[in-house]
Amino acid sequence: MDAADVRGLDILPVYMDFANRFWIGSSLRDIAKYRPRPPLGQQVTFRWGDNGPVICAMDGTVIQAVDVVMPVFHGTFGEDGRIQAYFELLGIPVTGLSASSASIAMRKDVTKALVKAAGVNVLPQVTVDRERVHRPEEVLKEVKDSFGFPVIIKPANLGSSVGVGLAKSENEDVWPLIEYVLKKDTLALIEPQVQNLVEYNIAMIAKDGQIKFSAIERPKSGAELLDFREKYLSADGGTKGAFKPSEGMLSLTRDINPDIPDELRDRIYDYAAKTFAALGKRGAPRIDFMCNQETGELWFNEINAIPGSYGFFLWEAAAEPLLFPELIDHLISEAVSDTIKTFEDPVPQDARLLQRR
Repeated sequence: MDAADVRGLDILPVYMDFANRFWIGSSLRDIAKYRPRPPLGQQVTFRWGDNGPVICAMDGTVIQAVDVVMPVFHGTFGEDGRIQAYFELLGIPVTGLSASSASIAMRKDVTKALVKAAGVNVLPQVTVDRERVHRPEEVLKEVKDSFGFPVIIKPANLGSSVGVGLAKSENEDVWPLIEYVLKKDTLALIEPQVQNLVEYNIAMIAKDGQIKFSAIERPKSGAELLDFREKYLSADGGTKGAFKPSEGMLSLTRDINPDIPDELRDRIYDYAAKTFAALGKRGAPRIDFMCNQETGELWFNEINAIPGSYGFFLWEAAAEPLLFPELIDHLISEAVSDTIKTFEDPVPQDARLLQRR
């Protein structure tokens, strides 16, 4: 909100609570008050009014017109396509991936299948749902036959490495980790651990008929497993008694535009472009890759629809630098010019079974 160019944009912050109710209020502009949520003001709802989309009070009184919505959710019930679908149904332009693409992006197993078909290298996997969890021998045999140990166990639907665990052998915490994941999600993924792991992240947008790339980021970590806590709660972000907003991935030591072989850089660009195209070339998602730095092998890990895509430090260091206000302007312009819903009869005339009046 602070980065938006107020000369052309009128910003109205809206908060959605855990009961999926929308609120507006002056406190929403103060990040220091989000602990665990800001003081809430007026409850509102979105509707299609006489002159287009509006935000209004619960009694129907129009508060103001709405041209576009920019979601800044993280994880399920916001990043995963649900909120995007809500606004698409209302006919309100929404930034970022479409509802269908966002839902695919949230399902790691589905995304991997999609991008693999597009020519992107992915790790093999074994999936375990809540029914299959009662057949451990079958699962462990499939893991051993497919790729063996050590393995990474993670939820299929949760972002930011939430619930990710490492099992170095068959007898080391494999089943407790799977059961733990299935308490948080309906599907667990088991993948081989990448040896000599180094990660590369890159964001992208589609502009003027071309895909524009951000800088490449190489996070550095002393931990064997980079999990949610290290990504987002380091730098005393969670210190009891003292509030300090998380600096996200910026709280890690990282290299921006690291010195890597041209062939590896070109492969990151190629895989990122193919993934972006497979998911609709919309928004500014960030794609994370895993690499074996000894062999140079590269694998797609996941795509972050939001909020990793708003890592503006990546864009400011891009080959074609893009300032944060420019990124916001692009996302808004793209959404406004690419509204999905029309109010015409969706059934072709020769296929109508019911008479129209």
